[in-house]
Amino acid sequence: MTDNPIFAVAARAEALRAQGADVITLAAGEPQAATSAVVVEAAVTAVRDPATHHYGTAQGDPALRALVATNLADDTRLPWSANDVQITLGAKHALFLAGQALIDAGDEVLVAAPGWPGHAEVVTAARGTPVPVATDEEYRVSAEALDRCRTPRTRAVILSSPGNPTGAVHPASSLRQIADWAQRHGIWVVSDDIYRAFDYTGTHRSILQVAPHLCGHTVIVGGVSKEHAMTGWRVGWLAAPPQIIASARLHVSRTITHVPTVNQRAALAALGDTATPVEAADDYRRRRALLVEALNRIDGVDCPLPDGGMFAFPDVSALLRDRGWASSADLAAWLLDTAHLAVVPSEAFNAPGRMRVCFAVDDHTLITAIDRLITALGHTGTPEPTVRQIEEAR
Repeated sequence: MTDNPIFAVAARAEALRAQGADVITLAAGEPQAATSAVVVEAAVTAVRDPATHHYGTAQGDPALRALVATNLADDTRLPWSANDVQITLGAKHALFLAGQALIDAGDEVLVAAPGWPGHAEVVTAARGTPVPVATDEEYRVSAEALDRCRTPRTRAVILSSPGNPTGAVHPASSLRQIADWAQRHGIWVVSDDIYRAFDYTGTHRSILQVAPHLCGHTVIVGGVSKEHAMTGWRVGWLAAPPQIIASARLHVSRTITHVPTVNQRAALAALGDTATPVEAADDYRRRRALLVEALNRIDGVDCPLPDGGMFAFPDVSALLRDRGWASSADLAAWLLDTAHLAVVPSEAFNAPGRMRVCFAVDDHTLITAIDRLITALGHTGTPEPTVRQIEEAR
């Protein structure tokens, strides 16, 4: 396994900050906002409760599992119970546990390209082989594309909707076709739903809502990291058939014992706070439009409006040619060193010629970052005032 290139960008940005540089990071896959006061207070209360000072159950707090199950029932319109849920150290841990339960050495798992590198990494960690599947012009995986990559060794497919880095939301019709294909060939589906709250099209559906017949061969992965600005709290979950839950529970009991109880109490409070994700989605929708409009004003940049998530994923291939850069990694390094602006080169996502730019930051940070981008790279057409100047004129 190799180091995640996204972390390499973050480490370089931190090194520059340590030298006194004013670095803006639009590279992290996390909200800039602080965790809500309701969640923090719940954690403080939990710390004071002696019951949280001792071992808990490997599968996770029953109340938290029950609430996750209730939410899943709402999403999928299928019955779920607390027994169907395993609490994990974030969604990445949930994906890892799913991989350990499903994948044997030599198995192949289909992953979207472009796609988040962590999906391929959990396959490699289980000694399987990740097989990239090309997405269409809207960054969606189709049943036809999956079938072209299928072999007798294909064990599973990992889907994410909205996706990272593309923000693509798969329509219900596409999910239904993928589910039918998976059932026909006995292939498991791992549905990474970590960005589910940030759908700006109103079309997001759980794959099990549109294809309930696949419930015996589907693993649902979720968590509070993105929806509730709790990336550092490390609480996620997987929901799956009994044999997957049994494997995950055994793995947890033999390794981490259980997710810290205080963190689980905080997650319980977060799931009871339905307003925060809605407010965040409204803010991100507005910031998404602001960032995409600004990127499309830069000569050589073509940025589609993402369906969901928290990233823009512009095509910068023309800009690279015009400036003589060999890759988006060169562009990202130049922006960091010259404009003190951190973005992620698209080579990290198996998609050269693009870059990932996060808009899950506050207005001031995003406006300042856009100002730096336009100043560093220029813009198309007649000169226009920078976004900062527009904001200051209000």
